[in-house]
Amino acid sequence: MGNVATDQATPVSRPSAASSAYPPSGTNRFARWARWCGLLGVVPVALVLGVVGLFQVRRTGQRGKGAAVLGIVAALFWAGIWANLASSFGPDVRRSPNGSVAAALVDSVIDLRVGDCFRNSTRAPDPNDGVDSVTLVPCDQAHDGKVYATPVLPVRNDLTAEMAARAACQAALPAGTPSGEEPGFFYPTPLLYAHGNSRASCFTNP
Repeated sequence: MGNVATDQATPVSRPSAASSAYPPSGTNRFARWARWCGLLGVVPVALVLGVVGLFQVRRTGQRGKGAAVLGIVAALFWAGIWANLASSFGPDVRRSPNGSVAAALVDSVIDLRVGDCFRNSTRAPDPNDGVDSVTLVPCDQAHDGKVYATPVLPVRNDLTAEMAARAACQAALPAGTPSGEEPGFFYPTPLLYAHGNSRASCFTNP
């Protein structure tokens, strides 16, 4: 029998769709940028890049999830710092050029100035008991008191802050005050008083 020649073709393998879809190598660039922007305090950019990086990492399988999360967390941290700084250095009260209150605004009792008029924000029965903020108002509006002195109290072991404030405000009463009239006053907490933060605010009632 004769030999029958057979043509044998070499099979050519074709890449499957799955084998050609390898994830890109390296860390996702948006995640990298988010990390650095977050650490440097570029808050809006870091947040946007971090979110985009997370979506791309999930879709492509690249590395970079940790970098994107770090960028977002760092951006939120910086956002808190900027907010605190803004509130610390911003003006507490709108005042006119002569220093008088120009618009009603709640403020701490430790920031009162001589001549300030205020309404008791808490409306507590006794304004000397537990008040830490009041509403400053222009003095031509209805008010509960007007500050006439802000004495620094002597810190002594035999005096409480209340006792020291009462004595200092009594001594600083304006001339012409009716005899026997008790001054109103705000005084520091015992902790502040013991550490030397001992300024009182004395006021007269309208």
